[in-house]
Amino acid sequence: MSTSNVYAEGNMKTNYTLSFNSNDALCFVKINDMLVMDNVGMYAGQFTMGRTISGYLQNGENTLSIAMLHNKEKEITDDMWCSAKIKNVREIEPVSGVKLVVNDGTITPDKNYHPKGIASFGDSPRVNKTEKRFREVSQSFYASDLPDWAWTTATPVTEKDIPAIKEFYESLQNDFKQQDLNALYQKTEGMWRSLAMEQGSTPQKMWDSMDFTSFFDKGYKAVPIDWDGFELNSYMKGRIFRFEKGYGRASPLKIKNKEGEVFILVPYLSLIDGKVTVVK
Repeated sequence: MSTSNVYAEGNMKTNYTLSFNSNDALCFVKINDMLVMDNVGMYAGQFTMGRTISGYLQNGENTLSIAMLHNKEKEITDDMWCSAKIKNVREIEPVSGVKLVVNDGTITPDKNYHPKGIASFGDSPRVNKTEKRFREVSQSFYASDLPDWAWTTATPVTEKDIPAIKEFYESLQNDFKQQDLNALYQKTEGMWRSLAMEQGSTPQKMWDSMDFTSFFDKGYKAVPIDWDGFELNSYMKGRIFRFEKGYGRASPLKIKNKEGEVFILVPYLSLIDGKVTVVK
């Protein structure tokens, strides 16, 4: 389970970071439609969060989106807003930025927030599913000098792959049930490798930071997967996918303790050499 730090650092010529800010508004931030940050449960008052997001990007065109809830049960006020910016750490100016504000009770994009302009604005693309009453603004931008992530050459997923994908999820959940840490690491190594490359670390250190042993010591146990409500969603022309549920895009992989506290593992998958593989 050991690996060299050279692999992590040597493949990252640059890194991209995302900053997310909001005020009194429930907002989702997406990269290439993948949900990367939200402020669910913390949207009252001002909110700030940041993270690296290089593993969500491809060399070439990408999309930054932010969605704000238009909650009919709560008054929409002009002090509500949410914004997101992406920076290449080698550059001073952001490469992309979007902001939603409220004017006279209507959610609208701030067209002056970033000079590049917006690509689209309107109802969330998931308006008929899990993001009812969300308004979303998107902007395209280009990224470069990124590693050739494993998923960039993956085979696009189709419905015929669903049985194999579910079988993979079930095998992971069985590893949680057996508390087989070695098996869990081997099957999810792509997640820790992606994180390690973003953070200049190693897959082993990223894995260790999760400290699954402490979860098991605290009585967390695997919850049998109930597939009801879960939907296979794909990204990047089907090269990335996972089963998701609800507006928070929850995963079927859940462990729980007697107090009802829950930990959910949310890997992204790809089809590589005909096998379901964790890639981030």
